[in-house]
Amino acid sequence: MNTDGTAGAIKSFGAAPRRSSATERAAVIVAACGLAAAVFALGFAVSDPGDAIAVLYTLPIALVAVELGATAGVIAAAAAVALFGLWAGVDDVNIDALGFVTRGTGFVLLGALLGHFSSKLRSAYDTVHRREKQLQAILDNTTAVISLKDSEGRFTLVNRKFEDLLDLSQDEVRGRSVHDLFPRYMADAIHANDRRVMKECCALEFEEVAPQEGGTHTYLSVKFPLLDDDGKPYGVCSISTDITARKEAEQQLKDSKDRVRQILDTAQEAFVAMDSQGVVKGWNRAAEQTFGWPSEKAIGRPLADLIVPPRYREAHMRGLEKFLKTGKAPILNKRIELMAVNRDGREFPVEMTVTPVRVRGGFSFNAFMHDISERKQVEQEAVKLSAVTSVGNGFEPS
Repeated sequence: MNTDGTAGAIKSFGAAPRRSSATERAAVIVAACGLAAAVFALGFAVSDPGDAIAVLYTLPIALVAVELGATAGVIAAAAAVALFGLWAGVDDVNIDALGFVTRGTGFVLLGALLGHFSSKLRSAYDTVHRREKQLQAILDNTTAVISLKDSEGRFTLVNRKFEDLLDLSQDEVRGRSVHDLFPRYMADAIHANDRRVMKECCALEFEEVAPQEGGTHTYLSVKFPLLDDDGKPYGVCSISTDITARKEAEQQLKDSKDRVRQILDTAQEAFVAMDSQGVVKGWNRAAEQTFGWPSEKAIGRPLADLIVPPRYREAHMRGLEKFLKTGKAPILNKRIELMAVNRDGREFPVEMTVTPVRVRGGFSFNAFMHDISERKQVEQEAVKLSAVTSVGNGFEPS
């Protein structure tokens, strides 16, 4: 972040004087004319006026040049030369040509130079004033809360969003500290963050809380030091964005995930989820009991390495690749029976249902399964019992 340019622009607030209005400029012209007339009349009222009168003519010239610029300054100088010459002729003052030319040249140079430098200063003022208005418009129309504080933690500038937040005007905020505006526990945290920025002399991010209508809100604040010409911090600028809604959404999402996790962990069936690369992303407690792998060892590993018997792993990968290419697979969205293997290498039959869910970056395959070894054993015993019964009744088994 370029803090020097921002700080320089912000530092210019209030640095330039207020430009005079048209009424004030007209008043300057009237005052200059009155002053010139007074000097002209003074020449007749004093004895041996000479250079004193000539010097006094510089006053209206300077007044006009400073206020209205070089052209007006030269015109005022010409008027002063004319009045000086008229006075010298009427009052029969003995001024040689060289003295007259010297005074006239001085008048013109005075008016031109003062007017020139005044115009340059005024142009600089216009530039600063224009940038000040542009920056103030940006500050006032942004949704962020922006403030400047000096090295003592006193506010020197705030934007409209800050004013709306506290229902205070900038004049009411300026010169006060965070401890004057916020509860102590909030103010202590904000002030500590400001001091850290000043100490480390770099831009930092913080989560801060502030009171607002409807309750406390959370803000993400980007703070950076304002540096003087020697590179030393003299204040802190804070740009804060309200992230209350985002924090609430994050908490709701976390609560929702926690509820889903609780439901899955209390489910009697093993739940296993894998991504498009066949890597395990979900593994509940029933899966730990069924397959013998704790979740921290199962999540992040290929599913095929954990529960698919070695002789079926190649077929498992081919089926996954086929689905990703065609979107079709014979085992999806239906109840099926197949063989699985646990951590000890024991194979056993499971019944499962696999559902693909499209997610960002591909698919998530969610499977619920349970061990049907006991059921299969009961079925086999039932078949054997049925066969024995048939033989006992005089029927030969087919």
